[in-house]
Amino acid sequence: MPNPDRADLPTAAPTPVCPARPGRRRHRAAVLALLAALPAPLVALGPAGPAEAQRRIVGGVAAGTSDHPWVVALSSRPQFGNGRSGQFCGAALVTPTKVVTAAHCFYDESKGRRVDRPELKAVIGRDDLRGSAGYEVPVQSVWIHPDYAFAANMNDVAVLTLAEPQTGRPVIDLVGQGETEPYVPGTRAQVFGWGDTTGTGNYSPTLRGVDVPIIADQTCAHAYPGGQDGRFDARGMVCAGEEKGGRDACQGDSGGPLVVGGRLAGLVSWGTGCAEAAHPGVYTRIGAVSDAVHSVL
Repeated sequence: MPNPDRADLPTAAPTPVCPARPGRRRHRAAVLALLAALPAPLVALGPAGPAEAQRRIVGGVAAGTSDHPWVVALSSRPQFGNGRSGQFCGAALVTPTKVVTAAHCFYDESKGRRVDRPELKAVIGRDDLRGSAGYEVPVQSVWIHPDYAFAANMNDVAVLTLAEPQTGRPVIDLVGQGETEPYVPGTRAQVFGWGDTTGTGNYSPTLRGVDVPIIADQTCAHAYPGGQDGRFDARGMVCAGEEKGGRDACQGDSGGPLVVGGRLAGLVSWGTGCAEAAHPGVYTRIGAVSDAVHSVL
């Protein structure tokens, strides 16, 4: 997570230089410029930033859209290349025409301002981003929470409207406004996403998932009191992760779903490092933004 925690080319051709994928925002190191062009075999895994700022679902296992059909990858092939279907963030299908993700997926990390993602699509039903299974559905519009604060990471949620309804495909329900039970410390949650598997630009081409416990607000506030590491605010955030580290979401997983009891409870948002002890992942608390999201569903 930066500060905040994300066409196969001919083998003889160099890769184009693409912008870094917006990963889970981090507060310890900024995302720097990409490395110079690499040969095509490396490009198939997608462009990446520096090792410390680009990692993945840490400590997880393989997952599939057959079991989790509402897990979505967001794609911009012109911006992020064809090797991994142009994936740059994760998301969740919540109605046949609406996808929920993190607002910061549509912001320039270095400048803190809104940016376009050309040829934006939701990739649905594709476990392996190198393949062609499932559908690449054009996105018709992007709604960002009107009170989203990029610098403070508050209200980090966006709703995408699909141009083609996914009738008959299972969707995931949202935790309701003001609910507290899904956020009881120790509650088991699952987080899903695609991302760098080693921290060296080796993004996972396949969907991954990891189990993490919900962490008490007081503990998270102690981990993120403000300053360089960022400030946790329980009014719009929730933390999850192992006390000793080792399991977490990270770069390339932004906007991906945090699921509790079969419902969408959070979205991968930010944190310091990845899977570090004393620095759990911070997620958008869906129970705090559910009414605003429902208003545009």
